[in-house]
Order: sequence, then C-alpha cells, then structure tokens
Amino acid sequence: MGLFRLINKDVAFENETRQGVVTLRLLYIIQAVVVVLDVFFAGLHVLSEYKFVTLGTLAAVVVLFLLTYWMKTEPAMIAYIVFTFLLVPWLIPILGWKAGIQDYYVVILMLCFFANFGSVGFKFALASVVFFARLLVFMCYTDMASNLPIDDLGNKLIQITNNSGVFLSVIIVSFIFSHRENEAESKLMKYNDRLVREANTDELTGLYNRRRGMEFIEEIKDSSFLGSVSIVMGDIDFFKKVNDTYGHDAGDEVLRAIAKTMQDTVGKDAFLIRWGGEEFLMIFGAKNGDETLGIIENLRVHIMEHPIRVKDNEISVTMTFGLAEYDFSGDVQNTVKEADSKLYMGKERGRNRVVY
Repeated sequence: MGLFRLINKDVAFENETRQGVVTLRLLYIIQAVVVVLDVFFAGLHVLSEYKFVTLGTLAAVVVLFLLTYWMKTEPAMIAYIVFTFLLVPWLIPILGWKAGIQDYYVVILMLCFFANFGSVGFKFALASVVFFARLLVFMCYTDMASNLPIDDLGNKLIQITNNSGVFLSVIIVSFIFSHRENEAESKLMKYNDRLVREANTDELTGLYNRRRGMEFIEEIKDSSFLGSVSIVMGDIDFFKKVNDTYGHDAGDEVLRAIAKTMQDTVGKDAFLIRWGGEEFLMIFGAKNGDETLGIIENLRVHIMEHPIRVKDNEISVTMTFGLAEYDFSGDVQNTVKEADSKLYMGKERGRNRVVY
C-alpha cells in the first residue's frame, strides 16, 4: 500500500494531472527491475567489469524517478526519452543485440503519441528521430555479441526479461492514457446527459418541463404508433390562496408534493409535465379515455384525502382535471386544447372533479 501511494502521489503543480508522472514512475521501476535481472542472469562478474555502467544506470533511474515529484510533466517526459535514447547504445555492447534493449524505442514512440505534451508537429518530429535512431542502432550494433561470457540459458533469460519489460511498459502506457481518455469521455457524456436532463426537467418538481412536453407532443404526431393516447390537463384548485395563506415557500412544497404523488401513482403509465405554474399535463400512451378516467379519478381522490404537511401546517388541496383522447386522425395540439377546455369546464362546475 505504501508503494502504491508513493507511485500514485500527485504532481507538485495544480494545473497538471498525475497520469503522466505515474506512468513514468512505473516505467522507471520496470527499467530498474530489468537492469537488476539482466545483471543477475549475465553473472555478478558484470559488477566488477562494468560497475560504472550498471550502477550508474541504476543511480540514473533512481534520480529520474525522484525528479518526477518535483518536475513538470513535459520536462519529466523529455528526461525519460533522453535517458532511454542513451540507455540503448549504453547497454547493447554489454548484453548483446539479442538482449532486446533496442526495443525500448517502441516505448518512446508510445509515449510520444499517447502522452499529452508537445504539438502534433513535435510528436511527428520526435517519431522521426526515434526512427532514425533505431535505424542507426541497427546499422551499428546488429548481431553484436555480448562482451561478457554469458551462457545460452543466461542469454535466453536476459531476452525474456527485456522483452517482458518492453511488453509491460507498452501495456502501462496504453492502459493509463487510454483509461484517461475513456474517463474523460465518460465524464463528458455524464456532463452532457446532465445538461440534457436539466434542459428537459422542471427544477422545482423534477417533472418534465413544458419545453420537453412540446417535444414529446411533436413525437406523438410524427410517430407511427397506432394505440390509444389520452391527454390530461390538471390544475390545483385555489392555489393562489395557498400562497397567500402559507407563503410561497409552502406553495412550492405543495407543488413538489403533488408532483411526487403523480410520480408515485401514475408515473409508470404517463409522461408527466409541469405545464406552468400549478398546471400539469399528463400524456398516457396505450390508454384510452375510459381507462385513463379511472386512473385520474383515483389520483384526484388520493390528493383530496391526503393533506400535505408543510412544517406545522397540514394543507388540504384538491385538483381539477380535463381529459381528452387523441385518435391520430386529428391534431394532437387540438387534443391538448380540448383537455384544457375541459379543465376549465370542471372549474366552472365547482372544481375537484374530472371532466371527460
């Protein structure tokens, strides 16, 4: 756990993410382990014959690892790239071409294009440098044997060690930076979803707002759905009296409570919209007028029989509803107007009723 915290420690600069330096720390750890294993498989006599090279390499890895805690990401990346450029011709004469040290240039290429530093032109320029460096190393060192007497088993183990180091390095670079992109994309998608929800939702009640309701009505007009659609317009009776008596905050609580009741009782069957003020629109798909009448009547009775508690007050309210059925041969907008007209008929007839 201590090593994990050490590797995952944040950068010293607030305007930078830590993915880059965490990647470098892991790459340095891999390189340190690979060098130690190479020395072990080549034979400990490497330390006596090439003590400066081996210990100097390990010391450089440790210093560069520590510098990731104080350097900005971009110079830290460049330091790793320069170190790896020098490491390859530094170690090939000792371990031989077959050890696979030259394959670490692939890691530089991965960092070059995955890491978020440098312009596009810089990335391609660096990739060109890597290409020509790899070509030069090939021309100078290809088929070079080790300067040390390493047996066949040792050579194979050294090849496995370096190939594994390169492979792990590529996996780490690919995973961390692709994970960062996926995470950023996921955050963006969630952010966009939140914006869509906020644009379509009434802030006070959590129901759909009038804008989304109008869109849904247009979707009904354009759809090929052939089932029944019922449209209900509802209005809280004497809502102004609630505001005048208990205050607008209490009025807001009443609106929230009514919306919650609608969601709990008819939400599974209807598209619920706060149409404006204390007025609500409900669109029932696959429900004819007779079926919807029974549902709305139950909702009306439930609201009437359950006062809404706001602080120390119990506020009793009723609702009036107008119900119209859309038959797809007319205009859905006219059906909304018909439901609204029936709502006002209910108001004129004494309120607290459903007019169909």
